[in-house]
Amino acid sequence: MKLYGFLFSVWSACVVILPTLAYGEAVTMVKSIEQYFDMCNRNDSYTMIKYYTSWCQHCKTLAPVYEELGELYTKEVNKDDIPINFLEVNCEFFGPTLCTDLPGFPIIELVKPRTKPLVLPELDWSSMKFHERLWQKIKTRFHNPKYQLDSSRIVRFEGSRNTNSLSSFINTVRSKDAEERFIEHIFDDSKKCSEELLSQQPLCKAGKDYYSVTLSKLYDDINGLEKERRKLEALIKQNADDLSEEVKGKLEIIRLQLKLLLHMEEQLEYTSSHDEL
Repeated sequence: MKLYGFLFSVWSACVVILPTLAYGEAVTMVKSIEQYFDMCNRNDSYTMIKYYTSWCQHCKTLAPVYEELGELYTKEVNKDDIPINFLEVNCEFFGPTLCTDLPGFPIIELVKPRTKPLVLPELDWSSMKFHERLWQKIKTRFHNPKYQLDSSRIVRFEGSRNTNSLSSFINTVRSKDAEERFIEHIFDDSKKCSEELLSQQPLCKAGKDYYSVTLSKLYDDINGLEKERRKLEALIKQNADDLSEEVKGKLEIIRLQLKLLLHMEEQLEYTSSHDEL
């Protein structure tokens, strides 16, 4: 019996240690649910996640590619880019928790940084009776309120599982996310352009000027927004072939103005559809 216990302890240690040794420092193996959510809910980095099993042949093929990808984004980091943490989740251990509803293996997802604080319920323990406190603690034990992950922040990869395709996926998501953050920054009156990257300050100021002078007056004016959109689209089309630096600079501002206008139209459409409900 003692021998069995000893062998079982050795086997358990190998299960945890050996998979970690199989990879370099670029990829982190998830060992707890808390570690997973702490990483995914960071506001200073993206989180790339690979869900896999040991019996999946495609997972074995992906393993060195994923490690190479992690090393690539660890070594070649642009100082202006938000970093990426690479995780892998063994779904033989986390199947009922982190791997539910997955259509197959392997699955790769990129989680965008959290932009809003995690809202946790405030409980008044002092006003609760003993059985109420006990029940809340039991619920927290199995459904920790910290274990939240907004689905809108998750982008699932669909494509060929090679380094080039995965790199293109990462760069596309980061580029689109950066653009959305920049647009939201312009619409936020509490944020100043001085907080932006130095290279984006002139564009940020031009965007805020356009928002305050033009778009703010067209709010709820659907016809006015449509007329303004047609004007911007015409300007872009008329000057698309002009390669002079002066015109390219002006077109960059006009394209930003068009993105801001489209963002406002989307927000108005979203608000209108929800008001009808």
